Order: sequence, then structure tokens, then C-alpha cells
Amino acid sequence: MGTLQIFSQQPGAGKTTLAAALLVKLAQSDKHGAYYKPFSTGDDPNLEFIQQVLLAPSHWPAPPPTQPLPPDSGQSSSLPEAMGQSILSAVESLQQSTTGIILDGPDLETDSGLSPAAAARLAQMAGAKAIVLFRHSTGLTAAEMMQTVEPFGANLGGIIMTFVTKHRVEEAKNGVLAELRSSGIPVAGLIPESRILQSPTVRQMAETLGARWVQEPVNIDARVEQFLIGGNIMDSGPEYYGRYDNQAVIVRSQRPDIQLASLLAGTRCLVLTGGGDPTEYIKTEAMERDVPLMVVSSNTSDTVEALAPLAGQAHPRNLAKITEFARLLDRHLDVDSLLALLA
Repeated sequence: MGTLQIFSQQPGAGKTTLAAALLVKLAQSDKHGAYYKPFSTGDDPNLEFIQQVLLAPSHWPAPPPTQPLPPDSGQSSSLPEAMGQSILSAVESLQQSTTGIILDGPDLETDSGLSPAAAARLAQMAGAKAIVLFRHSTGLTAAEMMQTVEPFGANLGGIIMTFVTKHRVEEAKNGVLAELRSSGIPVAGLIPESRILQSPTVRQMAETLGARWVQEPVNIDARVEQFLIGGNIMDSGPEYYGRYDNQAVIVRSQRPDIQLASLLAGTRCLVLTGGGDPTEYIKTEAMERDVPLMVVSSNTSDTVEALAPLAGQAHPRNLAKITEFARLLDRHLDVDSLLALLA
């Protein structure tokens, strides 16, 4: 039984998403895992998602209570003794019934996290190997990364660079990460920027639009990567609507010809504008293909505009997304080595 603690240099680097994906991997390998986020403020929807969707179905223990970080914690080299003991007690309690424990965070930041020295001390107290995430940026240097992880010493399990754009993957591998490896710093790999987590789901689209379902909805947690406008096009239907695997088509409810062409091409869902219901034939085709139909009263142009901000607001709190993201990790990280830290 082991403990892995995931830190990040800054907020938004993907700590919780990585923790969730590793929990999925643990469940797939029939191991018994646990999750603990020592620090949080107020309501935490990510914590609620992990508890209800990832832990509870496997009958894994509920996460221990979180606590706010003490003031000026990012400036101090240590945690208050009572706080450290509280975290240690929570970890020891989880150790009684689990194969591996994943601790989530905090950030290594002076404004809203822990100092690297305090974080290293916390991981040592918890008996955890530390994984430190660095969100990719063109100005990030190997020297800066080494300075951040230096306090962890031999307790450092690995560095992971996240949100690497696809055009920078080879540059990151052969540049900064190669320099770290040559300096003896353990590097677990990188995670490229992915549309998996940034894509909204059919459910999120419906909630954003205030849409009504034409019939009992199915596959509403499927993710959508592309929005296509159904209109008069020069290309054939299959050629135009068959270009993407995960798409939604926005089309007037009075255009069954376009609706049918998009259904035959494997569309994830249809957003019917103008407020009217589709024909019975379209309803039947959609039902047979498990494609949800939603109706909105707005016109097509206004509907597209309403959906525009959704990509920036999409969140990873979705089991299908996390499961797909876990598969992505296999192509870019040494996941077995990470899970071995929990053995």
C-alpha cells in the first residue's frame, strides 16, 4: 500500500483531473483506492464528483474532510503542527482499508498554496511520493522547475508537464524534459492539450440553452467537439456531416432533409431551432440511432451564439471524459510506474 500526492506549480495545471484518471486506472486494475484533498475552500464540485461518481460505486471510503489553508502558508516553510497532525490522522485512517491513496494538491504558490518546502514536509509526513505538475508555457525553464522541486529530494516521484500544445510536444520532450532527465530529475512524461476535457457534453449544451427534449434523452453525457450548422451546402450530406466523430448539428426544426443527412452521418445530437418538433420519421431515426433531440425556441444564429462560450466553461466532471482521458495517459505517461508508487 502506498500514497501518492499530486502537487502543481500553479492552479489549473490538472491535479484533480490526473487524480481522477488514476482512480479510474486503479478501479480497472481491481485495486482498492482512496482519495483525499487535504485543502479546499467552500463547496468543491470536483470533490463531490469524485466522491459520488468514482469512489461510491466501487465502495471505496469517502474522502476525509478538507480544511482551508492557513494564512500566508505560501510564505512559510512548515505547516501548523495541529494541521499536519490532522492530515496525518486522516491518511492513517484511510490506510486501514485501501490499496493506494491519492492526495490531491495543494498548489506550490505563494498566494494560494504552500511553499515547496512546506509541501515537501507535508508529503514526507504523509509517507507520500510527490508528483509535481507544471503547466506548459514557452517561458518555463528547466532551472525554474528544478528549483521548485528541489525541497522534495529523493521523495520526488516525478515531474509531469501538462497542457502541451500538439506543436510543442516534441520540443518539450527534447528540450526542457530531456534537460531535467540529464540532471537526474525523475520525469514521468507530459500530457498534451486535449479536447477531451475541454469539450462540452450534450447535457451541458441542453442546460446552457434551456432546451427541451423531444423524447426520452439518451447518450446525454457524450462529449461534443464540433458544432455544425445545418443549411444548404454544396457538398453531399455524408461528406459534409461525416467529417467529425463527435459533433452536434444545429438546424431548423422544419428541415427534415438536413436532419436525416446528419443522422446518417453519425451525429451525436441534433439541436432543432425555431421551437417546432421534428417529423415522426426523424424521431424514429434518432431513436434507432440513440441520438438525442433537443428543441429551442431561438433561431439558428442566436443558438450558435449562445453556445459559443460553452467550450471555455466546459468542465471535466464527467465519467466518460475522465475514462477517455485515462486512456490518453497511456500514450504519453508511464502510468504503470505512477501506479507502482501506490503499490
